Amino acid sequence: MHSNNFSARLREERERIGLSQAALAEAGGVKKLAQHTYEKGERSPSSDYLLKVADAGVDVSYLLTGSRSLTGPTPPPADDEDAISLPLLSATGSMGPGHDFTPEDVILGRVPVSRHWLSVNLPRSRPEALQLVHAYGDSMGDTLRSGDFAIVDTDYTVADVSGVYVLQANGQLYIKRVSRRLDGRHEITSDNPNVRTVEVLDGSQQVRICGRVVYGWNGRRF
Repeated sequence: MHSNNFSARLREERERIGLSQAALAEAGGVKKLAQHTYEKGERSPSSDYLLKVADAGVDVSYLLTGSRSLTGPTPPPADDEDAISLPLLSATGSMGPGHDFTPEDVILGRVPVSRHWLSVNLPRSRPEALQLVHAYGDSMGDTLRSGDFAIVDTDYTVADVSGVYVLQANGQLYIKRVSRRLDGRHEITSDNPNVRTVEVLDGSQQVRICGRVVYGWNGRRF
């Protein structure tokens, strides 16, 4: 583990869950100065600290490996007050050649999730903007597997942050990784190295960003 990479990811995770250095230090059972030194790469935290901040919503696997898995089940609501229902849309996002797009979103049902879980794991997303779409195909590799349901934040209509997005083009929906290049253009790729494709958008293509994938889990868990 390269300490500088770890420290940068620790700060990224703290900001993702919306905590100050003092707050995360308290959650990890250390002083604020210790948290500061962790994020500066001057010291390495203990395993006890990592266990405690994991309970606060930090993705410890990402801290240690630099890889963030989008796939994993969300916990059920603790009670009625904790429950919020996300709409499950009929639209299907393809991780391959594309899937026909339905102009009007048709809600097939609603899936209850924990409001507390959303606030901890997706602190920058408005619950009202979150929707579920079904993904199929294998071009996204282990990031999203065929059969997964993806939570999509529909507030993202511009790909100003690199990530996995739901795109509409030529009457079809796609789930692809979008990265912003230094020249300002966007690069669309697949995560599966066996079927990796690269396309660069120069502004002339008619591509609409329907939202950013912020979480996903295997559909067989429902």
